[in-house]
Amino acid sequence: MKTLTLFALLTLVSISSEAQYITKYPEIPRIDVHTHVGNSYPGIEAYLAFRDQMLKERKMDVAMWINLGQKGESAIDTISKASNGRIMTGIVDFRPQYGLTHKAEDIAGYLQKGYVGYKIWQGPYYRVLKEGEKGIRYLDDPAHQSVFTAMENAGMIGASVHVADPNGPFGNRGKWAADPVEYWRQVMSMERVMQRHPKLVMVAAHGGWLVCQDAQLDFLRYMFKTYPNYNVYIAATDQYYNLVNRENLRDLFIEFSDRILFGTDASAYNKEAIPAMINRHAKSFQILET
Repeated sequence: MKTLTLFALLTLVSISSEAQYITKYPEIPRIDVHTHVGNSYPGIEAYLAFRDQMLKERKMDVAMWINLGQKGESAIDTISKASNGRIMTGIVDFRPQYGLTHKAEDIAGYLQKGYVGYKIWQGPYYRVLKEGEKGIRYLDDPAHQSVFTAMENAGMIGASVHVADPNGPFGNRGKWAADPVEYWRQVMSMERVMQRHPKLVMVAAHGGWLVCQDAQLDFLRYMFKTYPNYNVYIAATDQYYNLVNRENLRDLFIEFSDRILFGTDASAYNKEAIPAMINRHAKSFQILET
C-alpha cells in the first residue's frame, strides 16, 4: 500500500511539473514550422492571443508560424497583415499521387510573391490511390523531378515533406507500418531525392518518421551526416519516444540540435483551446530543453 501511495504521489508530481514547465531560455524566439491556420482570421486571432498568454505564463516566445494548411493560394498579404507579420505561408500539394499541381515554371514566382516553402504530402500512396489504381507512389518519381530541380535552383524549401506516415492501407489509420518493405521503400525515396538534389533544403515531416525504432534513429543519424540540407521537425513524434533507447535518442537530439526543428501540426483553434495548446507546446519545449 505504501508503495502504491508513493507511486501515485510521484506520478502527480511529474504531471504537475510537466504542466507548469517554464523555460530557462526566455530570450530565444521560437518558430513553429508546421501549422494549419489557413486563412482563418478567428484562428489567426487565437494564435496571437495564445502567444501573449504563453509569454505570460511560461516565458516562451512562440514568435512566428509557418502556415501549410490551405489548399491553393491564399491571400498571403492579408494573412501577414492580420498576424502582424508573424504568420508565413507556403504552397501545398496533398495528393501528389495524381501529379503536383504547382509546376516547375511557377516556383520562382511563388517565392517572389512571398511564399516560403512547398509542402508535399507524398504519404503512403495506399491512403490516396484505390486498390489497383495506378499513380505516383513515391517521392522520387520522375514526374516530380523537374519541380525539385526548380526548387533547388530558386531556393524554395521543401517544407513539411511527408513520406512513410504511420497509417495502414485504405483508411486504417491504426495499423502502423504493416509492411516494413513498403515502409523502407518510402523512406528511401526521400534519400534518392536528396541524392539527386543536394542543394535542396528539405524539412522532412514528423522526424521523417524515423523515430519509432533504434534502427530508424540510426538511419536518421546517417541522413543528417550524409545530407547537410536534410532537416526534420518533431510534431507528433514524442508519443513514440518510449519505443527507443533513451540515450540513443538524446545523443541524436544533442548532436543535431540545429537540424531538429520545432513544429506542432496545429490546426486553427479558438481561444477556448489556448490552455491545452500551452500545455502541448510546453511539453515539446521541455523535451527539447532538457
